[in-house]
Amino acid sequence: MNVQKAMLSIGLFLLRCSIVILVIVGIYKLGEYAYTCGYSIVADTAAEPEPGRDMRIALTDDMTTKEVAQLLERRGLVRDADIFWIQLKINKYEDRWRSGEYVLNTSMTPEELMRALAGELEEEEEEEEE
Repeated sequence: MNVQKAMLSIGLFLLRCSIVILVIVGIYKLGEYAYTCGYSIVADTAAEPEPGRDMRIALTDDMTTKEVAQLLERRGLVRDADIFWIQLKINKYEDRWRSGEYVLNTSMTPEELMRALAGELEEEEEEEEE
């Protein structure tokens, strides 16, 4: 009888240890994911290094901001559509993009992409030419 109680105690102890370890690993993984997402949102890194590739995209008036972000991800201009969508919201560019055709480069940073889609890069180039 004492042997059975001892084995049960050992089994319960091992079960508790396993649960604690799983909780610790889960918290670690969640923290790692939160850090990666947070860093990706504030980091202004391009999808590819210079010189990158030129991509032609067309935006229409009926596209949502989420659809624009997904299009940019499919074309390789951003790494993650959800992260870019959050960046659009944080930087207040979500309703500023204009419909039309664009030639964008995969080495453009998210901020450059946002400014290009809002027509700000074209305005700056025109000012520089004058």
